[in-house]
Amino acid sequence: MLGGKKLSFDEEAKAYYDVEPPVFAEEHFIKLVAELETIVPGQGPIPERVEQYRRQFTITPDKLDKVFSAAIFECRQRTKNYIILPDNETFRLEYVHNKAWSGYNWYKGNNESLIQINTDLPIFMERAIDLAAHEGYPGHHVYNCLLETAFARKFGWVEFMVYPLFSSQSLIAEGTANFGIEVAFPGKERMEFERDRLFPLAGLDQRQAENYSRVQKLAARLSYAGNEAARRYLNGEISREESAHWLVQYALMSPERAQQRTRFFDQYRSYVINYNLGLDLVRQYIERRGGTEKNPAKRWEEFTRLLASPRLPSGLL
Repeated sequence: MLGGKKLSFDEEAKAYYDVEPPVFAEEHFIKLVAELETIVPGQGPIPERVEQYRRQFTITPDKLDKVFSAAIFECRQRTKNYIILPDNETFRLEYVHNKAWSGYNWYKGNNESLIQINTDLPIFMERAIDLAAHEGYPGHHVYNCLLETAFARKFGWVEFMVYPLFSSQSLIAEGTANFGIEVAFPGKERMEFERDRLFPLAGLDQRQAENYSRVQKLAARLSYAGNEAARRYLNGEISREESAHWLVQYALMSPERAQQRTRFFDQYRSYVINYNLGLDLVRQYIERRGGTEKNPAKRWEEFTRLLASPRLPSGLL
């Protein structure tokens, strides 16, 4: 609601996050799903095949902590090579249930975070690096540490001690957290680290790592299908069940994960755009300034500058 008017998905996104989210037709996702069909083994409907394929790469509960601890340690070391972190920065890791999200960073102040991992659904291998980098290093934990150090403590700008979630700051926060994965693990480095370090810890077949990485990269291009499901559902064009079905068909989620995602739509609404549109805008902004994969030092420099400066999303265009 704004001034007594109920906003559409796009109006809400513009009002909160200072951007106009793109619209994709169903045909866009049909083509991407068809590409996946050529590299995912098995027979039958592609959503079922993808889910069956992913389940081969499940991190079992008894191995979760070892795998996540190794991923976090590596992300932190890579980040420290380029960013000076506060001496007292630290965070705790907790495993939780009954949440609408898969991972969450609760920044406590004084350079401390609590990172929670939702274990309601199977956790696949790619989530180790995703969550370690996104929620921790060089993502949300580092972002909040730098904001507190650079503004709240250095200049006394106490407003930076408060983070309004439904605000334009979130597009920068989520976009940098997602792009931070690519910054920390450029090119094949992520696949190689997963194969050589995380797969053995999880008891998975290292020979499958390269194809698994290919599938994940292509599946990531379907992320905007989630925005379309949220847009149509929140605008009242489709029901919750239809939204979940769309997520199964075009985001290739399991029915259980799709239902969880619709609960996220209920709670966070147009916030969903911050993950993919935020990633794209941050990547384009940094690459325009020379921070390409071929120039990692410049990429880290521009990334750090963006983390430690107050910006509006429209300023990234």
